[in-house]
Amino acid sequence: MHSFPIRSIFPVPAVFLSLLMLLTACGAPSESSLVGTVRSNIQLAQYDSSIEYDAEIGESPWPDEEAATLAIKEIIEQTVRSRYMSNLPALRHVHPKAHGCVLADFRVNETLQDEHQHGVFQANALYKAWIRFSNSDSDPFREDKEGDGRGISIKLMGIPGEKLLSDESSTQDFLMISHPVFFINDPQKYLGLVQSLSSSNLLSQLSVPLSLGIEGSIIAAKINSKKIANPLYTRYWSAVPYQLGSGSYRRAMKYSVRPCNELDNTPQEIQFKDPNYLRAAMKQHLSTNDACFEFLIQTRDTGTAAGAALSIERVTNEWKESEAPFFQVATIIIPQQEFDNPEQHKFCENLSYTPWHAVLEHRPLGGVNRIRKVVYSSLANLRHSMNAVQPIEPTGNENF
Repeated sequence: MHSFPIRSIFPVPAVFLSLLMLLTACGAPSESSLVGTVRSNIQLAQYDSSIEYDAEIGESPWPDEEAATLAIKEIIEQTVRSRYMSNLPALRHVHPKAHGCVLADFRVNETLQDEHQHGVFQANALYKAWIRFSNSDSDPFREDKEGDGRGISIKLMGIPGEKLLSDESSTQDFLMISHPVFFINDPQKYLGLVQSLSSSNLLSQLSVPLSLGIEGSIIAAKINSKKIANPLYTRYWSAVPYQLGSGSYRRAMKYSVRPCNELDNTPQEIQFKDPNYLRAAMKQHLSTNDACFEFLIQTRDTGTAAGAALSIERVTNEWKESEAPFFQVATIIIPQQEFDNPEQHKFCENLSYTPWHAVLEHRPLGGVNRIRKVVYSSLANLRHSMNAVQPIEPTGNENF
């Protein structure tokens, strides 16, 4: 993604645009004006007018959510076309700069609490995983020394059972950023944000903080100020909720990964001489050592007042560990490896990551995830079409 000149005036919007697709949520005016904001002719009748949500678990639709989602999708598609049509290959709309894509092992604990043993979390299960580390900013050439949200995308393979999307039959994706909450909840606000950042009008761009409000602006500033020494030394959070289990046993969860051992993640001034020092740091570590992460989940206990108060839709609100403690359910081992080669990079850049690559027991929850379902699939199809490549479902047996 290209950078907006507004960054030099108000640095927070840089992360707004870069995180659009990572977690999305927002909105705008009336349905008629929403549709009128995009340059193509959207026919709402083409889409199911009912939004699927689980009220019992705590989901509820936002006002004008469906129309806002379609308008967001159209605007972002047009942004990608205009950005890359004469500058192929088309990259991801956000998180276009990868620090490395590595093959890993995801092993579930030998013993689990019964309430956690759902979906992929089956005692002692072992899965191969392709893991992509990235900067969230939309500019693929932005230097790593700049503050930014950092991302990790995990694709498990060899997953049995029915999936929520039909394009991949044996995968489960987990997407996270380096902050425990997102900066926006409401689809209408999100559409307003997309419109402002896509506008060439300076006054429209300057209106971004107003649409986010004080809370959203503070969160975005925190996300956009993060500087790290190594993606392998960083903790990541889902920031948005997911389902754990099915039927009467289902509950909401959030997840996180953290390094198995606490490592100094303060970047050194000498690292800043290399604009891509995070890739270099990963290469150096994995050339001689394995890397290790703990995979954690926290669940929402609606049997208590504190647990019931944890919101599904308001992802600007953190689930405090005092009210929903994290439990380790698996360990990720990234073995020592050489990953920095053109063939492996090209392979990974053609992969599609979406939280809706999931088994039914891990259904994404909330308005942010409902928007992602529409936008992520659309953008992946657009990117593959522009690059004239076929989408692939990895197996973990690839060699480069």
